[in-house]
Amino acid sequence: MITDWLAHTGLFALALAVVFLPGLLLGLALRLRGLVLWAAAPGISVGLLAVLAIVYSFLGIRWGHLSVGVGVVVIGALLYALSLLVGRGRGSTGGRLSLPRPRSRVPNLLLFAGLVVGGALNAARLMTYVGLPGALSQTNDAVFHLNVLRWISETGTASSLDVSGLIGGTTFYPAAWHAVTSLVALEVAQIPVAANMVSLVIAAVMWPLAIALFARVVSNGNRAVTALAAALSAGLLAFPQLMFEWGVLYPYALSLAVIPAAAALTIDVVRIWMGAAPGEKARRAIGIAVAAVLAVAATTLSQPSSVLVWGVLVMLWLTGTVLRRYRTADRVFRRRSLVVLLGGWAAVVAVWLALAYLAGHVLWRSYRGIPGALVDVILNSHSLLPPAWGMSALLIVGLVIAVRAPRLRWLVVAWAGISLLYVISVATDLPVVKRVLTGPWYGDSFRLAAVVPLIVVPLAAVGLAAVIRVVARRWSDVSVLARTPLTVISMAVIAVVGVIGVIIAPVVLLRVAAETDEQSRYAMDADSYLSTDEYALLRELPDLIPEDAVIIANPSTGAAFAYVLGDRDIIPRTWSPPQSQAWDTLAVGLRDAGDDPAVCEALAAYGAPEYVLDFGIGGTGPGEYLMPGMTGFEGQPGFDEVAREGEASLWRITACD
Repeated sequence: MITDWLAHTGLFALALAVVFLPGLLLGLALRLRGLVLWAAAPGISVGLLAVLAIVYSFLGIRWGHLSVGVGVVVIGALLYALSLLVGRGRGSTGGRLSLPRPRSRVPNLLLFAGLVVGGALNAARLMTYVGLPGALSQTNDAVFHLNVLRWISETGTASSLDVSGLIGGTTFYPAAWHAVTSLVALEVAQIPVAANMVSLVIAAVMWPLAIALFARVVSNGNRAVTALAAALSAGLLAFPQLMFEWGVLYPYALSLAVIPAAAALTIDVVRIWMGAAPGEKARRAIGIAVAAVLAVAATTLSQPSSVLVWGVLVMLWLTGTVLRRYRTADRVFRRRSLVVLLGGWAAVVAVWLALAYLAGHVLWRSYRGIPGALVDVILNSHSLLPPAWGMSALLIVGLVIAVRAPRLRWLVVAWAGISLLYVISVATDLPVVKRVLTGPWYGDSFRLAAVVPLIVVPLAAVGLAAVIRVVARRWSDVSVLARTPLTVISMAVIAVVGVIGVIIAPVVLLRVAAETDEQSRYAMDADSYLSTDEYALLRELPDLIPEDAVIIANPSTGAAFAYVLGDRDIIPRTWSPPQSQAWDTLAVGLRDAGDDPAVCEALAAYGAPEYVLDFGIGGTGPGEYLMPGMTGFEGQPGFDEVAREGEASLWRITACD
């Protein structure tokens, strides 16, 4: 398996370049440095690319490597000029997150080690689960996301205002992930591999860097906590792994991987503004502020619900900071603080309610009792994942430390808040409460579970750092000298435990209520969402039918993958059927086209497609539909068989000629 991934090293390098290079260029122009630069770069890149895609669509500029490269260089030059204009010299603290630089290389070496441990474990787990680099996620959502990538290559637009055009829509759809991944897929045939390579970059590189930066900020520059958070970034299955299994939720995974850096940058902008002299505020904060804005744009244009997580984290930190200073502050500070807090929380509530309303009434039903949900919270076994015993123990220590440390208490509130939302989503069905509180996440416990590591990992790192301090004091009178080897030993233990976990359970199967996956959702066989026979037939389509041919099929059988895998147009291009009387006629009676004129009239409503794929009758599970009219064409007048692979077949519709 590893040799298959190594064979696509070039595409992985391209994914790294697309995700990091624009952000690094702009970050350097903004004079960011060190961990700040590297952790902020992906958020800057994604935000910039997502905004560029919208602007290019309005200007009529085709989306591609050349146009994107020119845009990035031009914007980088403008930002560099802006940084010079406001007089930000090399002495600026903008790239240091208002924290002192380390006096030795040891902290940086520890951080690098933590990033290697966390990144390698995340990569090993993801690659093991996916299997081959070109494997498809055998899920409904994968059909839409991968088909959008082909649509972008055809239309030349990756705008969030345009991509719903794949299914004939004109509404907003967050397309930051699609804009990024479309630049990695050099040709249509590479789209599945490109999607997996971007997933690997998110899990193994973006996430450890972002959570390390967040841990550094919330711990007020504690280097041990920073390095340990990077190493512990693979400690929970809920993120990033779960998002590439459940759904598949590519855009949501990207948004969550950006949030820690976006929150860290925003918090530091506020710290600078609160602490700097009046004449120094803009000069010191401008670089990080621009990076923060782009990172927030990246989160919003990847998955809007994630901006709530960013907003809540920042407001909880700000509220805690204000409360600590409130008693000793003057009247001006108190009044301004109250205005800011009221305005900030009002904005969070307004966005929350708006997203809950826009999400509609689609809410996942409960499948866990309240006692079981509370156990999930304590053992970090959210959404029926295996308990994370070690992380849970470290979390408890971290919570105790955070309760006793005023600067960290807001993290306890954040943990309690996300835990409450999880319990509501998984254990209750109260319609109003569930919609208002969990509606932005569709009441989906899996999406809410994925937010948990953003809080638990820093708290676990705080807990482990505290354990190391206690042991160091007993081991040596010079505790600072003793902490470094203990930190290294801790990282080695994390690595060993992680490797053993991957070896013992290379594929952790999802459980939903009483059901359990039988294999990885990327595995393909005769019974998977898209079977091996169906996959083979789709790959043969370019040799079987003309380039301008249009196919129709039951979309819930995986047939809509024809658009991306077979390079041929299909109706519909997503997993759900159109809502119309014409489609209802086809779903029930397409096979009767030779005898029923109404069927040909219904086909004409969809442009009179010439071919139909028979992938079976469909199903009755979530996202599946029974369509008896789109199967059983053998012996029916008006249909000629074109090709067959096992039970999968392609037919030419002659009844309406």
